[in-house]
Amino acid sequence: MRYICVLFLCFKIVVGRLWKNGIVHYTINNKDYDVHSQDIIMSTLSQLQKEICVKFFQAPLNFNTSDADKILYISNPSKLKTCAPVRYDFSKDIVDMPIGYKCLNEKDIARIVVDMLRASINPSGTSINSYELASKFEEKKSDVLAQKLISSNNRNYINTNYQIECGRMSQPSQFIQRRTFNDSDSSAISLDNINYYSNKLWPLGVVLYGIDDDLKKSQDHKRLMEAMAAIELYTCVVFQEYIPEDSLNAKNYIWFGKEGEDMPLFGFGGGKQSIKLSSFLNGAPGHTAHAIVNLLRILGIHMMSNRHDRDNYVSINWDNIEKGKEQYLERSPEKAWIASIPYDFDSVTHAPANYMCSNCDLGETTVQPLQDHLWQRTISMGHRNALSESDIRTINLLYNSQCNERYSSLK
Repeated sequence: MRYICVLFLCFKIVVGRLWKNGIVHYTINNKDYDVHSQDIIMSTLSQLQKEICVKFFQAPLNFNTSDADKILYISNPSKLKTCAPVRYDFSKDIVDMPIGYKCLNEKDIARIVVDMLRASINPSGTSINSYELASKFEEKKSDVLAQKLISSNNRNYINTNYQIECGRMSQPSQFIQRRTFNDSDSSAISLDNINYYSNKLWPLGVVLYGIDDDLKKSQDHKRLMEAMAAIELYTCVVFQEYIPEDSLNAKNYIWFGKEGEDMPLFGFGGGKQSIKLSSFLNGAPGHTAHAIVNLLRILGIHMMSNRHDRDNYVSINWDNIEKGKEQYLERSPEKAWIASIPYDFDSVTHAPANYMCSNCDLGETTVQPLQDHLWQRTISMGHRNALSESDIRTINLLYNSQCNERYSSLK
């Protein structure tokens, strides 16, 4: 807020804090909201984008906040039940937007978001939110507003004030909205693919997991959460923490502890799987993204270097493989692969040159690219720490139906 004085007269000028380029980067506290509630919030934000020019993107892990690049933090630390009035503070890098538990529906979430956006335009506005006003007139306007989440007045007000910012918007390539995919691509899945994965995909695209209490908040726990977030950010699947004391009596889930198996089973099933967290994170020598690859194994995603046609791209030096680990380099059947997705050396799932090697200290390899005269692929493969485009497309295509079933339950 600034004051301008002209000829001894002072005029108060209200200065808003519009979201830069009309883009709101947000994050949801998964301790305050379960998976179902998170999906309702994200689904509503996605619907709002169709009515206003402001866009909502979930913030990646490496998002750096600043006065210009703020983040919207959706949480409920006070365990509110109702849509309590909020005075939004845009002077901070993180803008808090609590949503009460009884307000976890499209209409109320939309009203809360509208209040937040109006506050970014006029920070001196009243903290009484639109929930109270809307509830007074809901019966009279229910037919008119049935098809829209935002009233025409609010929509025009937001779009008018954000016109310039939205005009500057260019979606950065590194920000891919979480859990979105092109339904038209579903034709890429063959009947063989459907039959092969019929019992390997996690229902509704939700993976249940638990972790020993003494490992929580440890460095390994942090690395596990980062690997899960790296997958959740770009795909429709979610990892939901399971607490045995909950009313939910889960039969199939992953449990991380100090003891257990080094590798998880492939795909869904197997009851309770006890996994040794340290091995899960650090297993294969030289493999940068071992944790992500193991999570994809849980999802039923094969390693790229196990493709049925991989012999056209790499050779396997079986003599160098650690005894008893040969199974991890066996080829997977053709029906496990989507025909329209080509072999990808940049896949996060591609094995490094020394994968499962018994003794590669002198430059020996287990996986050797063909036609790699300058050793560029030999050096780079297996050292990505993020999903490639083919990884993202594979996961979203395979889990398309499961995720859509989860989304449809929210409508």
